[in-house]
Amino acid sequence: MDALDLLEQQHRDVCALLSRLVEASPVGMGSEEAFYAALRAVEAHVRVEEAYVYIACASRLGDDTKVREAREEHTRILDAARIALTMPRSGPQFAAMIAALRERFEKHADVEEDVVFPKLKRSLTDEELDVLGEEIERSYNRLLAGADDTRTTHARPSEDASRAEPRLRRGVRRPAPRGAI
Repeated sequence: MDALDLLEQQHRDVCALLSRLVEASPVGMGSEEAFYAALRAVEAHVRVEEAYVYIACASRLGDDTKVREAREEHTRILDAARIALTMPRSGPQFAAMIAALRERFEKHADVEEDVVFPKLKRSLTDEELDVLGEEIERSYNRLLAGADDTRTTHARPSEDASRAEPRLRRGVRRPAPRGAI
């Protein structure tokens, strides 16, 4: 699958997960599993973009200001997710944080789809985009399942792995994966 089509689908999927949380009444009540699933999806998406898309952008587009700004938005998204993890799961502050996270992620998706992806599409062949898409899909699924070698999630003692809380880490940079452009 074309990498950019796949990432646009991930944008829609993550936005939908966050929207369901925002629409839950009250936000977070009875939806702890959905909350963790949404945050795992946010982190997995950001990590695959960092590991694949922005590596490709750096090698093909150089130091592009718009691309750099879009990449910096990842930090703000993960910061908002980290804050949400530390908050009590009820009340107006939590609802506002989840709504802000959704808005920030939607803005992220819009910027990438309107600015970054078209630039990348012009610099890669269809075959390169397909190969990149396969790598992204494998990595994203591994991250969601928690099977990555750096373990994105961890289970609290009373939980099973399917309800593991995301461990959103600051400043962790992974080496470029095999096959990345």
